[in-house]
Amino acid sequence: MRYGWKVLVIAVLILSLLIPMLMLRGLVQERQQRAFEVRAEIANSSSREQRVVGPLLRVQIEEVVRVRRKSMVNGVEHDGVEEVRRSDAYVIAPERLSIHNNLRTELRHRGLFSAMLYHDAIDASADFVWPAAPALDAQRLSWKIVAADIVLGLGDNRGIGHIAFSAGGEALAVEPGTGIAWLPDGVRLPLPSTLLARLNAADALPLAGTLELSGSERLSWVPVGGETQVDARADWPHPSFQGNTLPQAPSIDAHGFSARWTVSRLSSQAHGAVQECPLAQSRCPAMEGAVFAVALVDPVDRYLKTDRAMKFALLFLVLVFGAVFFIEVLKGVLVHPLQYGLTGLALAIFFLLLLALSEHLGFGLAYGLAALACVGLIATYMGGVLGSRRRGLGFASLLGLLFGLLFGLLQSEDFALLIGALALFVALATVMLLSRRLDWYRVNDRGR
Repeated sequence: MRYGWKVLVIAVLILSLLIPMLMLRGLVQERQQRAFEVRAEIANSSSREQRVVGPLLRVQIEEVVRVRRKSMVNGVEHDGVEEVRRSDAYVIAPERLSIHNNLRTELRHRGLFSAMLYHDAIDASADFVWPAAPALDAQRLSWKIVAADIVLGLGDNRGIGHIAFSAGGEALAVEPGTGIAWLPDGVRLPLPSTLLARLNAADALPLAGTLELSGSERLSWVPVGGETQVDARADWPHPSFQGNTLPQAPSIDAHGFSARWTVSRLSSQAHGAVQECPLAQSRCPAMEGAVFAVALVDPVDRYLKTDRAMKFALLFLVLVFGAVFFIEVLKGVLVHPLQYGLTGLALAIFFLLLLALSEHLGFGLAYGLAALACVGLIATYMGGVLGSRRRGLGFASLLGLLFGLLFGLLQSEDFALLIGALALFVALATVMLLSRRLDWYRVNDRGR
């Protein structure tokens, strides 16, 4: 067989071997979807991600107003004025808001899969300004605040633990629900009548308290204060900061992270948005756009890394088959296409072993064991095919270099492109330098 035809056969084999590779990628995606479903199941049976909105001050008012109404008397339309008593409620955002979070993480397992939970000890304080009554006139005859409560919006009430707040020096009771349509989950803390009786217009109303809150994977906040400061400390060293506001100079080490966000009403629309959104409205879009968050991510997602590794399968096949073909040409050894195919299947088995082992071991250990098994198998086989133990050991060195290079690419996302480009350049340069004096016409004639 001419070497030209051999190259064509090798190309067909490589394309054929992509079929089992695609099937393996489908298996990876299936396991990844199952892991996602298990995380959702664990979150649904404990508590989902939490979003802290507030605290906010909601006041309920009663006013008497004059309204003009038309009436019909004996077929004649008359204009009249009636005094109507009506009730309303609106929200007041704090002038200053401070929230300190101390998170403790926990891994919940279900079979081979796990989900990240956290337990947050929150220490919050806020300063409100008690509203003044609007001016009375011929249309508005009276106006008064009949009730008020502190509202704290959350993502999932099932995560609430111990909660204790006080306002103006008086302890507050806690009731479920917020009474606000765009805050479906949360609690309200009614202000006692004794406190309402001694509050006057423009008085400062300080609020302070603690809350134990559990959630899963992600914790977010809405900066509703005129000046909002949020601190977060956790024992998880892999945070992902998200949203429109990033923390100032976060600290991350092997023991965890700490971060601080400082947001003012000048840089966020949340302060004004929560006061303008109607309480009966189902969503408050302007507020939702101001959310910032921290997610506790798994940096060693075995399915994500296995999927990334499989993207290099074609490159692996080309380099390994190219090395075998190059030895075949230089040393005059004949390698049957079936032997190429078996070598390619051994490479495909590596990715299957990697997926299976990584579900029971760490990704790094699983990668090392799968690579060692495949290097040993292929090197032993190719030592016999190429007719030399020394060639088999050389082939093992090449495979070890390739597997090491792939592991480096998976571990270093920032330099993956640079490492890959340099590796391909070195491989091409090696082939060109070793074959620069090779007469391909004579080689092709010899390969009949």
